[in-house]
Amino acid sequence: MLNNQFLNYKVEAWDMLQHLFKVKSINDHILHFVAVLGEKLDLERLKQAVNLSADSFPLIRSSFNETKNKSYWEDKGYTANDMVKILETSNVDKSVNEFICKEIDALNGPQLKIAVVRGDKNDTLCVLINHMICDAAGFKEYLYMISDIYSNIEENSYYPSVSMRNRKISQILKVFSMHDKLKIMFSKNDMLSLDPAEFQLEGNLSNPFIEIRTLSKEHFCQIKTYAKKHGATLNDVILTAYMRVLFQIFGRVITTTCSLDMRKYLPNRKAEGICNLSTNLNCNIGSEIGTEFEETLIKVKKTMDKEKSNIACIKSINLLEKMFDILPYKVIRNIVKEKFANPFIAFTNIGILDKKRLTFGKVEITKAYMTGSIKYSPYFQLAISTFDDEAAFSVNLYGTQSDRNTISVFLDKLVEELNNCM
Repeated sequence: MLNNQFLNYKVEAWDMLQHLFKVKSINDHILHFVAVLGEKLDLERLKQAVNLSADSFPLIRSSFNETKNKSYWEDKGYTANDMVKILETSNVDKSVNEFICKEIDALNGPQLKIAVVRGDKNDTLCVLINHMICDAAGFKEYLYMISDIYSNIEENSYYPSVSMRNRKISQILKVFSMHDKLKIMFSKNDMLSLDPAEFQLEGNLSNPFIEIRTLSKEHFCQIKTYAKKHGATLNDVILTAYMRVLFQIFGRVITTTCSLDMRKYLPNRKAEGICNLSTNLNCNIGSEIGTEFEETLIKVKKTMDKEKSNIACIKSINLLEKMFDILPYKVIRNIVKEKFANPFIAFTNIGILDKKRLTFGKVEITKAYMTGSIKYSPYFQLAISTFDDEAAFSVNLYGTQSDRNTISVFLDKLVEELNNCM
């Protein structure tokens, strides 16, 4: 065992909230990363890297414990032998798809699962992590950490940083002036005003799947050029395509909930620990979609610029943490379970997977993507991640083959909309 002194660690507000997403049958709480490598990894070296990363971030080798009156993480001393496995196969795609749809047993741990799927000439690295301990940006930081350890372990030049210093949401507030803190406190937040539209999905708890569409580097760079030409962000363009496809399906404009990484407020976008630091924005462009793509884009850009400049988005999640720190655990758990509403239709931009920071020694990654949690019907989320200017769109669901067909058609329409905007 790595750790003979089994320490307990505090469960933070977002940890508990992610746990209740599963309890409330909104989604499981697993994040997924897949990387196709140019060569084969040194498995023992990878295990050493995971063990060192666990010293820095012991929540990955912990279990989640909950009673009526409290919850806590307990370091169980799991090692890489418990978290890393190799799958030698003649059908890499099948093995990858089966592994990334697996769940993590939060109550027993560990909170990390890694599979090295080995084909004839190269490996595919699959990493699952419990969303309770970090969001997508935190997951990226963890991946960069094990990549760094793996790359430098032979020279003994890696010194693990402590990734547990501060996992609280309140670290965001420290960067604001007293005036802005008061502005946040007394602001109005419409995050409870969620659009009631939902996809007609059957759901199947025994059949999780992740449906993916990719955009080539050439196509993705064309979209970036188009966005720049119109003074918009890449996110604005993709969100525009998303909303136009939703309009085709529902016959009206859908108010879409979008995730926001609150690290944008921190110096160098760097959190003090690996954690969850996200909140939501609502993209409500009104009742008119516009005939042409550019008309919708103008509306989306105007709305998102206004939303992103409004620090009121911090209020709800910061208030949750204050209640979590003050009220008895049983009380706050019941409040969140009964009162917290989650959007039926959502969008998250996971962002760029940094190719320069994702290398394992001399072994380079040729393709990679990250996806969010797998939803339970009727919840629906589009996620996008990019690596080396290639984009991957994903929709994850516990659903039937009919549901998968519905999602497949949706993603095809999304790609078509992006093709037509040029």
